[in-house]
Amino acid sequence: MGALKGKDLMCAIKDMENYLAAHPHQINSDRLFAIKTDYQMMIDYWRKGYKDPELPQLYHKLLHRMYVLYANVMTNARVLQSPLMASLFMKAHLSPRDWSVQVVREQLEKFVSDIALLELEPQHIVKERRKALHQQHTQLMTELFAHILTADLWTDGQGESIEQLLLSPTVDSADQQLIVSAITLASMNCYDMVKFRTLIHVYQQSIDEYVRQRALFGWVFSLDNELEEFLFPEMRTLVEQTVQNPNCMKELIELQEQFFYCLSADEDRNTIEKEIMPELLKNQQKMQHRDEQEQDEESILNDILHPDAEEQEFEKLENTFHRMIDMQKQGSDVYFGGFSQMKRYPFFNEISNWFTPFFTDHPGVAQTWDKYGNVKFLSGILEFGPFCNSDKYSFLLAFETVLNGIPENVRQMLDRGEAVMYQKLGTEEMSTPAYIRRIYLQDMFRFFRLNPLHNEFKNVFEKDSFQSMFITRTAFDNTDIQAYFKDVVAFLIKRNQKYYAKGLMDNWFEERYHDYDYYMLKGYLGDNAEDSYRKALELNPQSERALLGLARIWFKHMDYEKALDAYNQLLEMNADKKSYQLNKAICLTNLYRFDEAEQILFRLNYEDADNLDVVRVLAWALTGNGKYEQAERLYEQLNEQEEPNEIDAINYGFYLWFTGKIDDAANCFRTYVTNAKPREDRWSAVCDLIYKEHELLMQKGITEREMRMMVDWVDVYNA
Repeated sequence: MGALKGKDLMCAIKDMENYLAAHPHQINSDRLFAIKTDYQMMIDYWRKGYKDPELPQLYHKLLHRMYVLYANVMTNARVLQSPLMASLFMKAHLSPRDWSVQVVREQLEKFVSDIALLELEPQHIVKERRKALHQQHTQLMTELFAHILTADLWTDGQGESIEQLLLSPTVDSADQQLIVSAITLASMNCYDMVKFRTLIHVYQQSIDEYVRQRALFGWVFSLDNELEEFLFPEMRTLVEQTVQNPNCMKELIELQEQFFYCLSADEDRNTIEKEIMPELLKNQQKMQHRDEQEQDEESILNDILHPDAEEQEFEKLENTFHRMIDMQKQGSDVYFGGFSQMKRYPFFNEISNWFTPFFTDHPGVAQTWDKYGNVKFLSGILEFGPFCNSDKYSFLLAFETVLNGIPENVRQMLDRGEAVMYQKLGTEEMSTPAYIRRIYLQDMFRFFRLNPLHNEFKNVFEKDSFQSMFITRTAFDNTDIQAYFKDVVAFLIKRNQKYYAKGLMDNWFEERYHDYDYYMLKGYLGDNAEDSYRKALELNPQSERALLGLARIWFKHMDYEKALDAYNQLLEMNADKKSYQLNKAICLTNLYRFDEAEQILFRLNYEDADNLDVVRVLAWALTGNGKYEQAERLYEQLNEQEEPNEIDAINYGFYLWFTGKIDDAANCFRTYVTNAKPREDRWSAVCDLIYKEHELLMQKGITEREMRMMVDWVDVYNA
């Protein structure tokens, strides 16, 4: 492949000759011989002095042919090395079927007409006839799926024929969707320009949204930077034509964001398991207890004194439930955790079933549906529940087991459709492109996360995979996609995906989009933050956010003079902002301008005596200013808190030291470092703690020797 990337045809030929010498294969050897012969003919004409204006194009075609040979050899090698691919290959090639596109299309169209003609059949034979038709058709689709995954790269003629099949209104949408998924997996594993062209044309032209959205995923995750650059410029041309449609650009950005919702499935599962479900259960039990308990005097008194308590508990329960619903509406894969345990049924041993649109006539679930299809809860969840196809199959297969563990009264409620434990969606919402795309993404995500053989395929859902941020592919370089990077970066920051946000910023190279928001995002992500906030401020001199960003950076770097100047400017913009006033006071204390700090802090403390942040800074300012009696009262207030702040413990230690209580001060420092630091870091932590306040200690008359003695007296290793 390295020779092909360098467009060195002869080197690629020699490499292939060496490979085929070790792995003889007559058809591949014949194809290689034909390429080598044609290239030798080009050389011979050139040697005789012919100037062929078509020479570059002919050479490029030979490179294409060489790539096709390379890709086919690689696919064949994978089939030989992989038990899964070998089984798929055997399934497709041991079948007596004719895999020509015309014959396949005729079979798919015949299935549609046969199902339609069932309406004319006598009722007593319809059920068995339908079952037989679906059994035969599912077997065909399973073998076709396997054939597409293991076949050689397509010719242009094959691609055009399959494209027409996928756009035909006479072929069932479910079949078209499954074929698109097979093409996608094959193309992701081994790039095929014809498959890519087919997928992107289907995305452009299909009027079936389910097929379109699968095709969108397919061509997007088949993009290959290197091949686009050195061998297939057509890839970029097709992409540039496609994204001229504003709707396409919108869908690309939505797909990118939805993709990251899938990547966050584990974090969302933790949120549900550790935060939402415990809260739901707690509130549910509390409400149940209220209903069951007798109205004793205490509960009657509570109802009188707190008449809104029960309503507030109901509201809290409802809000907790809606939190999960809101996560689901935004795009979070909230059901992955639960359904991830339900993929061990034999149904999922067949790879095509992971991508088959849900239908109750599927031979793998038809028997279960016949048995339980009249349960309204089940039919409702399968029709209106916000679940991907894979999870619907899981739920139906698991339903009998689940039902056997449910109390009889609840089962009756399920039968009547009275129990609803999911968010019911309307048909209008379920038919939107965004919803259809999200459901398909979840199907794909489950396959790559849960199928034990997923490693046989290129996994785009791997964390930190370069393919995760597909909008940075070089094929988009000449488009306006970077105009939308701001929205994606902001989205990633909200999702706590700063690693990917920084990666996207690194690829945001178009200077025409480097506006105020660009520099603000760059500063927020810590990418040359000071310079970024300065540039943002140049573009918007009245920006509080940019100035605040600079103030925080200067404070973090202990450049308190600059930080103080910034907070003074911020107060000119917004004089009543309490946080600006407090931060100004903190800067003043760090500059040992305690009197000025006290003026601000006493006023803030008067206005809000319970604000512990103000109390904390005021106590330190008074300590630094030698007003120990006033400081003592504030430290008492701070130390009364159930969970004392570690900063208070440190500051209180210095206060005790300054007032001559050496042992008590040492105890404060010792307790802090032994609770907060690993044993090996404790001695340096004490040193840092004390020498950070070196200047103030010197002002208080404490010598270097005394500081060293305090470190030794804290003696953390023997504490």
